[in-house]
Amino acid sequence: MRRASGHVLVAALATGCALATGCASSAPLRDVRQVAGSWQGRVSNILGHAPARITINEDGTYDGTMYLDAGERRFAGAIVVLGDHRARYMGTAGGGSVRLEGRDGKTLRFVQDGGGGGASFTPAPPSTR
Repeated sequence: MRRASGHVLVAALATGCALATGCASSAPLRDVRQVAGSWQGRVSNILGHAPARITINEDGTYDGTMYLDAGERRFAGAIVVLGDHRARYMGTAGGGSVRLEGRDGKTLRFVQDGGGGGASFTPAPPSTR
């Protein structure tokens, strides 16, 4: 009986996730040029949790700014796509994995190794300057 109720719970959770709009799915990052451009979102690290912008170049290098209450804090680094479509980053805020998430694959997520931080970005609207 206990085993059957466990299967029912797993099935209910899977169904609920399939029906929910917030369920994340990952899309492979085949080439760093897929994510080249300007992104906006939030960064969480030892300095805090704050809005941020990042610009990723076609060669995978990036630079960005966190907008903290205490002022702006710049960060920089590079993204590398490995042969099995996994992507890694290394930068001034540490290192970890990078992936595209969401139904449309338009959420860029940085997950820091060992926890303790990360970031989530969506494409920034075109500049009007």
